[in-house]
Amino acid sequence: MEIPTIVFKAKNKESRYLCNGPDCGDWSDEFLDTQEITDALHIIKTDFKKPTEEDVQNFYKFMASLPFNNDVEFIKKHYDPVDMEITQEQLEIIRMHDEW
Repeated sequence: MEIPTIVFKAKNKESRYLCNGPDCGDWSDEFLDTQEITDALHIIKTDFKKPTEEDVQNFYKFMASLPFNNDVEFIKKHYDPVDMEITQEQLEIIRMHDEW
């Protein structure tokens, strides 16, 4: 079963994505952008339906509401939200990392 997600692809970089935190980042990249899909930040719906533009906007609002510095404008400027499908195995790796 493929699980639909949205990831944030780095603009002007080949196969690089916004990482899901500094422990998932590629330290050889200026912004820690990762090439490993399981280390990328994903929007995944709990019912495993395809995320929508509304989900992306809700993500931006959530990030902006957090107490630490989350530069949503930086994300919008440097990344494009793109549809992706991941495998069940990849989902389990992401779940383990995110503890859900």
